[in-house]
Amino acid sequence: MAMSQLALSLALAAGLVVGRAWMVRHSRLAPLPLLLPLTALLVHVVATLTPAAQLGAVPARWLASLDLLFTGFALIRLGTWGCLQLPAGLGWWPQPPKILRDLAMLLLAAAFTVLVLRERAGVNLVGLLTTSAVLTAVVGLAAQETLKDLFAGISLQLDAPFSEGDWIEVNGSGGIVQTVTLMNTYLKTADGSRLVVPNDTVAQATARCFTPHDPVGNRFSIGLDYALPPGQACALLEQVMAQCPGVLQQPPPRAWVGAYADSAITYELLVWQRGAGELQRLEVRSTVLQHIWYALSREGQSIPYPVRELRPKRQGPPEDDPALIDVEARARLLSGNALFQELGADQLAQLAPLTRCLRFGPGEAVVREGDPSSALFQIVRGRVAVLKAGPQGGQTALASLGAGEVFGEMGLCTGGRRTATVRAEEDTVLLEVERDDLMPLVEAEPEFLNHLARLVNRRRCELEKVTAEQAAAHELGLLQRMQQLFGAVGMGRT
Repeated sequence: MAMSQLALSLALAAGLVVGRAWMVRHSRLAPLPLLLPLTALLVHVVATLTPAAQLGAVPARWLASLDLLFTGFALIRLGTWGCLQLPAGLGWWPQPPKILRDLAMLLLAAAFTVLVLRERAGVNLVGLLTTSAVLTAVVGLAAQETLKDLFAGISLQLDAPFSEGDWIEVNGSGGIVQTVTLMNTYLKTADGSRLVVPNDTVAQATARCFTPHDPVGNRFSIGLDYALPPGQACALLEQVMAQCPGVLQQPPPRAWVGAYADSAITYELLVWQRGAGELQRLEVRSTVLQHIWYALSREGQSIPYPVRELRPKRQGPPEDDPALIDVEARARLLSGNALFQELGADQLAQLAPLTRCLRFGPGEAVVREGDPSSALFQIVRGRVAVLKAGPQGGQTALASLGAGEVFGEMGLCTGGRRTATVRAEEDTVLLEVERDDLMPLVEAEPEFLNHLARLVNRRRCELEKVTAEQAAAHELGLLQRMQQLFGAVGMGRT
């Protein structure tokens, strides 16, 4: 008889293990509970294999009561799983809160324990507690804080101000909600640690809650120079923020004049993002502030120094980058450009002061697909990626350009719209040549237009691999288009 019960217990244990493994691997249902059933089987095997005659009447009775208790606990755990979690996993009704499942198990287990101890072991726990006023007072005082956390946990589950996966902030500490138990709320913080907050603290505190899919506002401030008009500054800041990766377009980013401080005008910025975690906020804020610095540098502006610091204010780009401030260096860069290498020294000296160097940070868009084009760019330092929008959305990388390479010359010569987006891959310096910059050369030497059309057409034909007849037709059409375009620019200047 004992061996048959042992074999049955081992078979049940194997079935439980196999069933749970199958559910974990092949099913989205809540895994089958394993700890309590296996413990109950172990206690049952020990109670079955231990002869009662060797233990005596009282120990045997307690061992039998223990066996019955663990068996009942296992059945209660399996019953709550089968009646609550399994139907919810099948979609028959919403998933019940974990704290309510735990509370139901606790009440059922407590009632079963009282019943078994009274009927099998002769211990009346209810009478013991009710007849001892001192013990009742001690238990009540000891359980005061525990009961507070318990009832607060029930209140949090019934009211449901937040769910697992939400980001909440309680008393200055924030994190992602992992679970809410009978006594505590567990949060995962930005540094990866687990923050345990008593439920009573959560229930009484003023908490900020964010769901994972809702837009989250990220607000911070920046000070800009008084020389930059506030209206222009707000427009520039909003334009830069709208182009930053990770910033949502709806709701749109906003910039306001916050205050006139001692050494700067303070602007309040608000961008919207997905995710309210501290690391996500820092990443978006860092990206926005980086792009603002580069945008200000291109506009000849900078973040002002405090007036209390006695040091000369640096004007323009840093002195350790001669390509940004040295006109002679720009002329040398232009002479290495295939489009301008046949120009004489006087022509290069005339063109170089009209150009300007621009700095772009990683991820910034230099030009965008579909925008009007009126300038070409030569890469002085860094790298850029050429991206093309796909029919299903997203962007496909066409090329990666490095120092010395040129892009945008076709748009400059034809006036068409940009055919691709060019985005900086790292800290990049570009030499910009606008269409207006070439007008003095075209007016002084009209033959320069023919030379420019020939070189641009040659590059286009090399990329498209066209025949000689097609190349000649393209060059003629390009020259006519350039004559019309530069003629219109020249009339606009006069």
